[in-house]
Amino acid sequence: MKYLTAFFLLFILAGWLPANAQSISELEAKYNKSGSKSERMNLAYQIAEKSLSASNAKKASDFANRASQLATEIGDKRREADATFLSAEAEYRLRNFKEASSRFMHSWNAARNYGLRDVALSSTEKLQDIALKQNDYREALKWSRETVNYLKDSGGGVRGGGDAQRRLENQLATAEANNRALREQLAQITGQTQVLETTYQSQLKEVQEKSKQEITEKDQTITQIEQARQRLDSLASSKSRMVETLTKEQMADAIVRAQQEKELQLQKTLVAEAELGKQQSENMRNLLGLVAAFVLVMAMLFYFRFRAKRRAANELAEKNALVEAEKKRSDNLLLNILPPAIAQELKTRNKVAARKYDQATVMFIDFTGFTQVAERLSPEMLVEELDYCFSNFDRIISQYRIEKIKTIGDAYLCASGLSDMNASPSDIIRAALEIQDFLLALKAERMDRSMPYFEARVGIHIGPVVAGVVGAKKFAYDIWGDTVNVAARFEEACEPGRVNVSENVYDFARYEFEWNYRGKIAAKNKGAMDMYYVTAVKQY
Repeated sequence: MKYLTAFFLLFILAGWLPANAQSISELEAKYNKSGSKSERMNLAYQIAEKSLSASNAKKASDFANRASQLATEIGDKRREADATFLSAEAEYRLRNFKEASSRFMHSWNAARNYGLRDVALSSTEKLQDIALKQNDYREALKWSRETVNYLKDSGGGVRGGGDAQRRLENQLATAEANNRALREQLAQITGQTQVLETTYQSQLKEVQEKSKQEITEKDQTITQIEQARQRLDSLASSKSRMVETLTKEQMADAIVRAQQEKELQLQKTLVAEAELGKQQSENMRNLLGLVAAFVLVMAMLFYFRFRAKRRAANELAEKNALVEAEKKRSDNLLLNILPPAIAQELKTRNKVAARKYDQATVMFIDFTGFTQVAERLSPEMLVEELDYCFSNFDRIISQYRIEKIKTIGDAYLCASGLSDMNASPSDIIRAALEIQDFLLALKAERMDRSMPYFEARVGIHIGPVVAGVVGAKKFAYDIWGDTVNVAARFEEACEPGRVNVSENVYDFARYEFEWNYRGKIAAKNKGAMDMYYVTAVKQY
């Protein structure tokens, strides 16, 4: 039950935050008035949490289910898994085990697909517990094995070792011990079943032997009946032959005379047919000669035509292959510049309409001390170092379906929530932490070699943006809006090696990460704004 304990400890800790200090009735009033799907999702989730803490499992199930549906609509995978687990827990408390099992399965699949280890492990533990309550030891053993396999498969995702690695090892040891206990229980039950099966097989063998003996006796009776019938058929056949012999003796003379006349007529017919056949044979021989000549000429014509057609088809196939290769190259170049949906629209309409996105997460990355590092490197080495860093940035954000917008000198701009890209701010925060980890490792390597190194500041903000393609040549996909400016201000107010986010981003992802509240800090042209450092991903 340690996964479940950690899960509800998160609820208690969340209750200490100011946003959760409201009563259930106040949260419901806000929920009914809200017009934003994101806000309604968060309010429904908080109502479900508080209702479950107040032992109102029915209301908790209802609002957790609403939060899950809203999270699915806006693409927040973490909240979808958490809300589904919460609704399943409410059904579990109501002892609706069938519905609870279905929802825990949904929570397990969602959490496993998006790397949410805590929700996945809690879900498998609950599914195993439900199976044991229903005395279904095979199902319980199945979920115990799923827990062990999942812990082994996800073990590589723990970075840095230390406490996180030891917690993973402890979880794996506990799951394997539980798995062995279930296998032993199932083996005892299976052993009793095998005794019953042996008794059943013995009785079945006795019945089969009796049935075989009865069938043998019946076969002997059928054989005797068949022999009697054959004797009767032989007697009837003998009498029939005697009657036919008498008839043939009386009609012999008439048959002989008729046969002679028939043979004479047949000879005349054969002579006439021979004459006719000879004439037809000559005609057929002449016709076959003409047909053979015609067929030979046509075969030659078809052969030459086939060769010409095949040569033309080969030339056309080569040209089509060249055209297809060039088309593929142009498509790849276009997709390297523009997102897939924008590239398709540009190819179809030769232009792209600007689009507004209400909730886009924008991330600015900028290197600190770039001028000092540039003075210590040759131009070629400087460009090579920037290319190495930016290529790794591209690799990291592509794992989270984040859209790269552009690079400006030593600055890097990307965003999520555009078109079909990932709308979850949690994923862009994870990408930012991985980028800082990459730069930290690169720094250690460069320092060992007494070489200059880069450090970066990261600023993240969420809000509305407008995206589109500008210009008629050298297409550039870009985003505009106050959200972009605020993200840049947060990057400027950040310390090297840290990830600085706005209060809006904190509200969306506060349950998934460790935070350091910085207070209100002045931002250029924006006044004082609440800022938070992301320190780490929460470990359960």
